[in-house]
Amino acid sequence: MATTREKIMGRYIEFNIDDIDELSFNRIVNFVNEQWVEVKNENISVPDTQKIAALTTVKIAAELLKLKDLQENISNSYEKRIKSLIKQLSETDSTN
Repeated sequence: MATTREKIMGRYIEFNIDDIDELSFNRIVNFVNEQWVEVKNENISVPDTQKIAALTTVKIAAELLKLKDLQENISNSYEKRIKSLIKQLSETDSTN
C-alpha cells in the first residue's frame, strides 16, 4: 500500500495513494490548499481552523455540484439532439 504524508489545510495527513497517480494527487493537494488559503483570507476574523476547513469543503463541494449540473445539462442536450436525429433518420428511411 503506497502512502504519503502531505500538509493539507495546515495539517499533516497520511494518505493512501494506491488508486491515484502522483501527479494527479499533487494537483489535488495544491488545489485544496489554494482554496483553503482563499477561504482563510476571506475570513480573517475567524480563528477556528476547523470552521475554515468546513467552509473550504463547502466551497469545493459547491463548485463540484455546479460542474456536475453543467455536465448533466450538456448530456441531456446531446441526448435530445441524438433522439431528434434518429427520429429524422427514421422518418427519412421510412419515406424511401
